[in-house]
Amino acid sequence: MTESRLRKGSRWAGMLLVAWLGACATAPETPSLPPPKPGEPPAPSPQAPTAPAPSLGFFSRIKVPDTVQPVLRLQGRGVQVFRCEPRGSSYAWVFRLPEADLMDATGKAVIRHGANFSFEHTDGSRLLGSVVDFDDSPEGNNLRWLLLSARSFGQGILTGVTHVQRVNTNGGMPPPRCDASQQNRLLRVDFSADFVFYKPR
Repeated sequence: MTESRLRKGSRWAGMLLVAWLGACATAPETPSLPPPKPGEPPAPSPQAPTAPAPSLGFFSRIKVPDTVQPVLRLQGRGVQVFRCEPRGSSYAWVFRLPEADLMDATGKAVIRHGANFSFEHTDGSRLLGSVVDFDDSPEGNNLRWLLLSARSFGQGILTGVTHVQRVNTNGGMPPPRCDASQQNRLLRVDFSADFVFYKPR
């Protein structure tokens, strides 16, 4: 009786092993994306969410074309630099350049924003922007909201970015006038703003 049971147990064990091996052999493989071509940046993950677009008025002059979508949104903090220069019979604070760090959701500075509306990411990719249009800030004496067209350089997150918006500004405006005693003096005014970066759809 014992020998018969052992034979039956061995037969069942053998059948289970064969079934398990067959299942492993026919399991579907996980599909993988083809590797990028030489010199080509890696393809973004199709599941990656796009950045939220800012809320703008229906007739806003800084709306982007329908052919682009937001891919990155960062908060900038820094200063706007002005210089006291003659203007007609008086003097005024004239904008020279921004100096700001743009931070991600964790508070880490990832982009340096500087002269000529430049943006330099820590991965080496860069943008040079040109002002396309602007809207006055809806709240108080704050910096204007801007729409920039952009040219990208290098390979990285900023590669392919064609437009940048500066919105939700706070601060950054100089006093209305300076005088002859302040000529050529620089003034740094604190500001913050959100920067939204767009690429073609």
